[in-house]
Formats: sequence, C-alpha cells, structure tokens
Amino acid sequence: MVRDLCYINCMNNEKRFFARLKRSLPITLLDSEVKSKNISPEGVYFEVTTKDIENYSTGKVIMVEVEFTDSEFAPPESADRLIGYGEVVRVDGIDITNHDKKLGVALKFSEKLKVCV
Repeated sequence: MVRDLCYINCMNNEKRFFARLKRSLPITLLDSEVKSKNISPEGVYFEVTTKDIENYSTGKVIMVEVEFTDSEFAPPESADRLIGYGEVVRVDGIDITNHDKKLGVALKFSEKLKVCV
C-alpha cells in the first residue's frame, strides 16, 4: 500500500504531495467505526453520521485507528492496523437536515501512524 501511495502527484497539477488511494478501509475514531473514502500517508477522508458535530470541528485532534482487511494493502511487518492522531482540516456537511448529521471529514495525520500487530 505504501508503495502505491508514496509518489509525487505532479502529472495532473495536484497540490497534494501524495496521491490519494481510493480504498474503503475500516477506521475507528471517537468510539465510532467508519469507512475511508480515500487515504494517503498524509491523511484520510471519511464520512461519519453523528449527533455531535463538535467532535469533528476544524482543528480538533483525534485518535484514529486504520484497519487493513486486505493483505494486498497491509502495511509492512505483517501489521493489521495503524494507530495515531490526526487533525480535522475540513468538514463537509453532506446531510444536516435530520437530528443525526452526516459529515465528510478530512483528517491530516499529526504524526506518523504507529504499526500494531
């Protein structure tokens, strides 16, 4: 997976240093389980349904755990998950009309994620 993610994306005028890998991986954060929409070594984008949008406000730092269910995309050392912290850098309101709010959240990793076996 890291091999697929770690290249400079300059061919299509992308501003990100790393390309996003469009993979739906299970993520655990704030006692919620969600699926990623895309992920890179710098961060992850996911959708979450919540009653408390303050938990995902811009600037908030939260712990994140990324699980790998497909061995093709597993990190090195035969790990099955990565754990670390990330900062919320963008929140998109997808469906905010009912009492549960569906948000799209861009999370930038604050540190290199740690490998857990």
